[in-house]
Amino acid sequence: MRFKLPPKLLLFAALSFSGSALFAQATLSDSLKLAFAKLDSLKTATTTTKKENSLTISLDMRVRTEFRHGYRVLPTQDTLPAFLTNQRTRINFDYKGKRLDVFMSVQDTRQWGQQDPREGQTVVTPTEATTYPLYLFEGYVEPHFNDKWSVRIGRQRIQYDNQRLFAENDWRLPGNSHDAVRLVYNNKINFTNELTLAYNQFGENAFTSNYKPTGFVNYKTLLINYFNWKITDKLNLLTLNTGDGYQSSLPNDYKTTNMRFTSGGRLEYSTYNWYFTFSGYTQYGKDSSGKKLKAYYIQPEIKYTNKALTVRLGVEYLSGADSSKHYKEDRSFVPLYGVAHRFMGNMDLFATFPTDVNNAGLVNPYLFLWYQNQNKKLLLRFENHLFYSQARFVNKGIPIKKYLGFESDLRMNYKPTPVIDIEAGFCWAKITDAMVTIKKSGDTKAFPYWSYISVRFTPTLGKFSF
Repeated sequence: MRFKLPPKLLLFAALSFSGSALFAQATLSDSLKLAFAKLDSLKTATTTTKKENSLTISLDMRVRTEFRHGYRVLPTQDTLPAFLTNQRTRINFDYKGKRLDVFMSVQDTRQWGQQDPREGQTVVTPTEATTYPLYLFEGYVEPHFNDKWSVRIGRQRIQYDNQRLFAENDWRLPGNSHDAVRLVYNNKINFTNELTLAYNQFGENAFTSNYKPTGFVNYKTLLINYFNWKITDKLNLLTLNTGDGYQSSLPNDYKTTNMRFTSGGRLEYSTYNWYFTFSGYTQYGKDSSGKKLKAYYIQPEIKYTNKALTVRLGVEYLSGADSSKHYKEDRSFVPLYGVAHRFMGNMDLFATFPTDVNNAGLVNPYLFLWYQNQNKKLLLRFENHLFYSQARFVNKGIPIKKYLGFESDLRMNYKPTPVIDIEAGFCWAKITDAMVTIKKSGDTKAFPYWSYISVRFTPTLGKFSF
């Protein structure tokens, strides 16, 4: 049987491994320096044995209480607020050796009152991912071949750039991790390149590679090439090329994997108190349903920072489709496995794409004002968003206005000690008829708001050297 790679996959491979071509640049001077360093260490060796292994055990526990009346779902005049408390507890084991690192994180997440305290059984069917059994959130080994090369194998968090496309999603109660292999090159000066590969199955199949997990949707294949180059002390360039594949939803068509490709990057320039950046990505290939994909995303931003105040002004622009037209392609940009909470408002009104915008895309101008006191124990944030549909949306033959509304978020972080972080927030939004129409829920006469308070503890329980 002949196997022929599709042209889009060849294009993605060319983009990815163009960065990886720089992966193997090791100069002769670096090798000589390493050789002389080893020689010097042999000369200065004594009978005293240096402790090169360490094990750190730490706790990461967060308890959050929320008062919801418009978080993620727009309210109506008849809806009543929800009041709840959830908890996430992680025990981390971090081993570092001379040429091997091992990290494990065991996690428990729960909604207070959702389990029978006498039997430990869930008493209601959760409507959201709030209660999970005790499971391994992260568990990987990372052998280091030398000071620059390593490979990370196992369950791990994947975070790149500002976490817009790949994030740990730590705001979510369970967070997010991936089963993958990551090859890392880092010259410790100004250059990093990583290649990540993943292939998922729901069980040990005897035959075929049919992957249809029950209860959730997940990619079947994942490829990531991340390249970060600090050109000067003021200029930085990074690129991110990704391919994620979803098995065809057609019955018995496990042989077809629809590949979606995302290519782009970010250019950053900083000088004195100013920071300028421009990020852009294009998506091509096929969406999960097999439809051709043609979408894009851009984000320019300017930031000013002095000793206490930070001002950020920018816009996010996600492409969509004009509902009055018929396209051969899917034009909705999906920000992959990134976090929306820190970019498009804390109320997460636009967290699931393209569902939350009804395929109309989104334009999100924002203005952030941050204040941090001198000892850095207190951080105050005032963040504001305007929301517009990117493309025209027609409802029952009548075009609706593009302006969807605005959201304002107030947030405070206070660290009384290095291992305790207290966070509180109050957020509200003003919605229009256009937002109600696009999201298919809500009432403009209702007032969406949401408040919360959380306490996070991150103490080190023990640290051993041997």
